[in-house]
Amino acid sequence: MQDVRNTKKDICLVEGLEIRNAFGTTLVQDVSFRLAPGETLGLVGESGSGKTLTCKSLVGLLPDGIKASAKRKEITENTAMIFQNPISSLDPLCTVVRQLCEVIEYRQGVSGVESKERAMALLSRLSLPAELAERDRYPRELSGGQCQRILIAMALACRPELLLCDEPTTALDVTVQKQTVELIRSLQRELGFGMIFVTHNLAVASQLCERLAVMQNGRIIEEGSRTEVLRNPKQEYTQKLIAAIL
Repeated sequence: MQDVRNTKKDICLVEGLEIRNAFGTTLVQDVSFRLAPGETLGLVGESGSGKTLTCKSLVGLLPDGIKASAKRKEITENTAMIFQNPISSLDPLCTVVRQLCEVIEYRQGVSGVESKERAMALLSRLSLPAELAERDRYPRELSGGQCQRILIAMALACRPELLLCDEPTTALDVTVQKQTVELIRSLQRELGFGMIFVTHNLAVASQLCERLAVMQNGRIIEEGSRTEVLRNPKQEYTQKLIAAIL
């Protein structure tokens, strides 16, 4: 198991995480990591490596029949999450501004006109159409990139100390993907939240994350600073991931 520093400053501390399915098959084994305020950790690996399960286990969102246990798990209560598929993650029967207002009402303790004003201020910062103030829309009426920005707005409305990003750029085209990465990076610098960024794309992770943890077959096989991992990869699997983006 990896060495995990125990400090009071950590907003996320995990030691010896294991995840099993209903048949007792181990899906994630002996995963340990920590995160300080404002820091970004990239969980990188191919589909099925266990990175999304690891992320979802932190906030109790594992699928039915999947169970997690850990020797130690501490995570700030002030945590928000952005999911992989923006359209399926939004309520198709509720307009997007209304959904955002509901989050603001619940997490910030305001209602009515105040929640609408705060929602529109957030949407403006995320470069979403100003006409949403006059004509709210359903998710199906927006593009994938716009829906992803709605999800980001909903996460930021929680005013998180820790933001979990489960492959938030995978469903987007290359141009919108780049814009979304730049937006998340800019907002993190401004608001100071810590972040765990899950992705199979090492190029995206290298743009956002100070530290990288490479996952394969449910284990973290290599971890270090971005520079260490990219310039001096120790594992053959990591070398292949790097070669894929060069």
